[in-house]
Amino acid sequence: MTGPAAAEVTALLTLSGERDMWVKVCLRRERAAYRQGFIAGDLAGYTRARTEMARRWTRIASPVAYGGPAFADLEERRWGPGGRARFGDPRPGDFRGRGVT
Repeated sequence: MTGPAAAEVTALLTLSGERDMWVKVCLRRERAAYRQGFIAGDLAGYTRARTEMARRWTRIASPVAYGGPAFADLEERRWGPGGRARFGDPRPGDFRGRGVT
């Protein structure tokens, strides 16, 4: 191919190569920015969670640590009457099946 058409094709190919290079550069920068944002968000979230847990821990743990409810009372609150061993037993008001009185 010769003449003006060849020059136009060459110019287009040059622009196409430059375009491909810029697409790669932009994608690389976008990926890096996403990674940085994800890491920053992750760090901010964990920092906030640690701060909230530390603030609430005293209120949660103090009653138990300083003469609060006995362990047996806490277990009964958690598992119901009879503790863990009796957790699966029927309770008053449970459905006992059709036709059972």
